[in-house]
Amino acid sequence: MDDLTAAAAASWLGITEEAVHKAAREERLPVVAGEGPRRFTVEALEAFHQARVTGHIAALAQLRETPVSAARKVRRALDAKETGVPRPFSAKLKAMPIQWRSLFSKAELAAACAQDGCRWCKAREFGEFLGLRPVEFSAALQALFGADPCGECGPALLRPYLDVLAARVHAGDRRPPGPPPRPSESERERAREWAAQHAVTAAAAPVEGDDGKGMVQRRLKETRARLKSAERAGDRTYAAQLRQTLSALTVDASRVDGRSSLTSRPGVPRCGHALAASCSCPRIASKRATS
Repeated sequence: MDDLTAAAAASWLGITEEAVHKAAREERLPVVAGEGPRRFTVEALEAFHQARVTGHIAALAQLRETPVSAARKVRRALDAKETGVPRPFSAKLKAMPIQWRSLFSKAELAAACAQDGCRWCKAREFGEFLGLRPVEFSAALQALFGADPCGECGPALLRPYLDVLAARVHAGDRRPPGPPPRPSESERERAREWAAQHAVTAAAAPVEGDDGKGMVQRRLKETRARLKSAERAGDRTYAAQLRQTLSALTVDASRVDGRSSLTSRPGVPRCGHALAASCSCPRIASKRATS
């Protein structure tokens, strides 16, 4: 593709032409050397776009949000039932926090309102009509559209990810040349999104001085706060996952405090055998709990 003018670059990025000129003056967007009006390469525009996306993600992180959680809230706002005269699409967008809608282009937000057909296909059609950058597959768009790509647009959208995976595949009896591939920044971000969505909890490791009690208590406090926020937001799936995490942390807390669920009732042997009278465990069957 040839170099783009400021107007074409603004359309491709989905921002105003003045924003493009401002980024060029501040040297955040490289300009092609030469006389005449400013022109920009697609590679420079793509790098500028990725930097903007990173900034949006950082702004969401300050609000304790991820692109996936923000996309779910946009999806709920678009699907919300209204009484009286329905609000137009532009009014719904203005009612959302700017950090949410800045993650997506006009074509993607318009396609999210489509009731029939594949929203991924419509986003590509709208983007081509408006001259926007091509739509790329992401977990945030998957949550916004509420569906996976169809069989027609799926191969093209997923091809970049399949190519990356294919480049990493090698025979089991030899290693690929050069150092092992390192995950890209986008892959790291998707991993962080998955961890935040599923509330991945590492095993409570003992901390010097408190035997791990402080760590478990902090994790309990954080999980309870996340569970409260999820229940308020109506995210039932995330709330169910947090309840499971909270249950596991409660067990960890009882262990680091010196308690055990196997010896919490009188008359139950420490080995945990259900039939206390006929337990034949050779290790500690005779050691019964007294409290």
